[in-house]
Amino acid sequence: VRHSHEPLGAQALVFCLLLARHTETASTQLRLIEQTGVRGLPELVNTLAQGVHALGAPRRLPLLEMCLPALKAMSAPQYRVFKNTMLAVIRTDRRTDLYEWCLFQLVRHYLDPEFVQVKPYRARYRRLQKVAYHLRVVLSVLAHEGASDADTVFRQAADELDFTDMAILPREQADVAAFSRAVYELAHCYPLLQPRILKAMVLAASLNGELCPVEREIIASIAAFMDCPVPSPTEL
Repeated sequence: VRHSHEPLGAQALVFCLLLARHTETASTQLRLIEQTGVRGLPELVNTLAQGVHALGAPRRLPLLEMCLPALKAMSAPQYRVFKNTMLAVIRTDRRTDLYEWCLFQLVRHYLDPEFVQVKPYRARYRRLQKVAYHLRVVLSVLAHEGASDADTVFRQAADELDFTDMAILPREQADVAAFSRAVYELAHCYPLLQPRILKAMVLAASLNGELCPVEREIIASIAAFMDCPVPSPTEL
């Protein structure tokens, strides 16, 4: 908590959240962090990594959210180095998993407007039918990654959006690349449609009474991409 309140500590904590458990991959990632030239950063990552890993999935998103205000105190050049290093750390093993994608999108969404000129997405889709396939991909990923029965979660969300004939995609067709493309297209829906999409996802994912950590990360990252608040299960 103390480290999350100042820029250097917040940067270190974010890198700890991305640090691999595999020793060889982690060593490569640490070398990339050393190459930033930020004094004290590699040492702090080494110091904090074990404790961050011990926190477990339920505390990943809350920890990241705690770091965001301090990260806004960076200068524009510092942010550019931080963001580029995040990407390099993520790509160390030549693959991006869903958790890494979600974490990067959350950081990018909340920090980019502080340091670079961000163009809002141009609304293109007035009807959900125009983005039916993209919804199918996103809902399939949410269903497969969640804590509840995948088919039940998918059916609940699809029915909520009036796609009663839509079927869940196999896990291999709902990969991170397809998910990323689908979220990008959904961000171009008209503003009135976006809360409806998120509401359906929250309703379906909370069928067992609560959202699991992975579901929270997925929905939060989609909401960030859309620049739309996440509805709370208690508000639905």
